[in-house]
Amino acid sequence: MPTSTFRVLLWILLPVVPGVCQVSQAADPLDWGPYRVGVRTEVFVDETRNCAITDAPRTLVTEIWYPTTNAAEEYPVNRFADFWGRPAGVAVGHLAMAGFGGSFQKINENFRNVAHRAAPLHDGRFPLLIFSHGNGGLRHQNTFQAEYLASHGYIVAAPDHTGNAAVTVLPDRIVPYNKDTRKAEEQADDRPHDISFLISHLTKLAASTDHWLANRLTPKEIGVFGHSFGGYTSCRAIELDDRIKAIIPMTLAFTVFPDDKEEEANEDGVAGEKENGNEDNKDDGAQENFDVGEICTIPLMVILGDVDRTVDERGNKRSTQYFEQATGARYLLNFKDAGHFTFTEMPQLNPDWGDGVGVERDKEGNVTFTFSDAAEDQRITNVYSIAFFDAFLKHDQNAQAFLNKDHFPEELVYRRN
Repeated sequence: MPTSTFRVLLWILLPVVPGVCQVSQAADPLDWGPYRVGVRTEVFVDETRNCAITDAPRTLVTEIWYPTTNAAEEYPVNRFADFWGRPAGVAVGHLAMAGFGGSFQKINENFRNVAHRAAPLHDGRFPLLIFSHGNGGLRHQNTFQAEYLASHGYIVAAPDHTGNAAVTVLPDRIVPYNKDTRKAEEQADDRPHDISFLISHLTKLAASTDHWLANRLTPKEIGVFGHSFGGYTSCRAIELDDRIKAIIPMTLAFTVFPDDKEEEANEDGVAGEKENGNEDNKDDGAQENFDVGEICTIPLMVILGDVDRTVDERGNKRSTQYFEQATGARYLLNFKDAGHFTFTEMPQLNPDWGDGVGVERDKEGNVTFTFSDAAEDQRITNVYSIAFFDAFLKHDQNAQAFLNKDHFPEELVYRRN
């Protein structure tokens, strides 16, 4: 079975993966896909919704990863700083990374990704996937996963949920993450509507003749995946939009801070949310609970870390219950010794973050727990994610057969119906 060494070698070899003109069937989920990857940053405006945070039409800065061609060689490989746009965005990015305990400069120098900025979109039509980030997260927090999916022939769009991202760099203003922008009930409602809007808007652009996405989407093959509060968003989105055919909620967070219990933002405007790597306060009195709502009737894959310090054991039990109540095809991956941030780019931002990244220490600095290898868990997450979406969006029988087996019994507990 491949080890974490496989991933290191993969990052070295990826830039020379050849492009493919035509792909007749889904590739092996264990391998990087047949396409090179491109990335662009777009800004989309929902004129039908007024944003309570900006008092203007709801605006979503959105990252899009997609299959590209061999011509990608002529375009620069994306840098971490590119996600932040104009100089003012880069400046606030420095503050945001400091809030996560990282150095923007070092992250920018060492950030591992393979997408080529603004490379041309490959010919053909591709399924659409929408990613929803966590509470106080970032649209590019799961770059490792978005790129892998795009290499297998998907167009992946990830918005900053304005006001609920660590920071949102809009064209006319910068929206920090703090208690004034983090109103739980509003975000729990805004987020799934963000997903539905993007589906509508992107399919409209794909039906046009003058946009770079023109004639590139298969509008009946749409999936959603998300992390933490984004996992919850994925579950809520299917209640609003029956165009979504499959979802992967990861480390679902059914709770967020109510206004009167929320931690204060630090002086940089980045939420002071970390305590032993925790994203949400675990005190019963400091959480606001959201019922995930209706039973899931479409294909579902739930991904959890069994020592998640953010949603803790209670949160994992609720996620497991959501899985057990689902009536469609369902899969549960519970990674051993993995935490909340195992399934994000946090290992690149701050390898000492905790809660799935690195180790835990007591007050004296002694190591009390070592988390699983996040790079290996991310590789496995990619493998199962592409098999799942290939099975239910591309209707690939080989992918379905792959899902019928537990390929990594040492790393996770695998359940399916």
